[in-house]
Amino acid sequence: MVPSALVNQALKTLLERAYQDFHTRYHRANDPISLVHDYSEPGDQEVVAFFCALLAYGNVKSILSSCRRVLKALGPSPRLHLLEGGHLDGLNGFYHRFTTADDLFILAHWITQALRSHGSLEDFFYGDGTLRKAPMKSRLSEFVQRLTSQSLPPGLLARKQKRARNLRYLISDPSRGSACKRLNMFLRWVVRPSDGIDLGIWRRLHTQELMLPIDTHLLQTLRALRWVQSKQATWRVVEIATEKLRQLSPDDPIRYDFALCHLSMSGNNIKRYKIIHV
Repeated sequence: MVPSALVNQALKTLLERAYQDFHTRYHRANDPISLVHDYSEPGDQEVVAFFCALLAYGNVKSILSSCRRVLKALGPSPRLHLLEGGHLDGLNGFYHRFTTADDLFILAHWITQALRSHGSLEDFFYGDGTLRKAPMKSRLSEFVQRLTSQSLPPGLLARKQKRARNLRYLISDPSRGSACKRLNMFLRWVVRPSDGIDLGIWRRLHTQELMLPIDTHLLQTLRALRWVQSKQATWRVVEIATEKLRQLSPDDPIRYDFALCHLSMSGNNIKRYKIIHV
């Protein structure tokens, strides 16, 4: 039997090669994170990143198209636009698979309240700091519950009641078992150091705390690595996979996320990639 240390070293070498091949600005162009790089102010970047991350489901072309429409409505300074009470003009009739304009109007109101009460989404996420040492599952769940329980004007409150199921999908909660792929991806974007892909604009979280954003493509990779057997992406799968990655990169466990995602998007899988790069 091959010692586990040698297996881990071989896998890390393979993942580093994937990182070099795919963690590039060329592949950034086909990812919603590319749209966030069009903004220079951190306050705008975190708002744009939040909208784009939550809409990052479906095919890439559709995601980018939907995000661009939302960003056009938010204007050149999305943070200022929201704080000044700006409306999302031009989004009437908007839909992105399960998400409609009503969902975005509600989301924009919640984000605006968070910015007004705390100054930034980072400080809102951190809250009063009582959960700063809690597992990320608890911290994410508490963030989602605080964000989505903020008050709404009567018109939006009625729409919220009609759109409750879709809003729960848009802003998923790990306490319900969700893998929370898009929220974990948002955190990766804003927490990991600026490297041409991620932004490094949040300072109160550390890369060691981040959890792997898992979708169906990445789940196939995890199954191919025999890290999990589950056919569904759940929070438990996130925990297992992230712990495996911590063995390879303790300080930055999701270092390889972008590369693995785009490796899959390119039509490769980890086994074939391994054969090519042995």
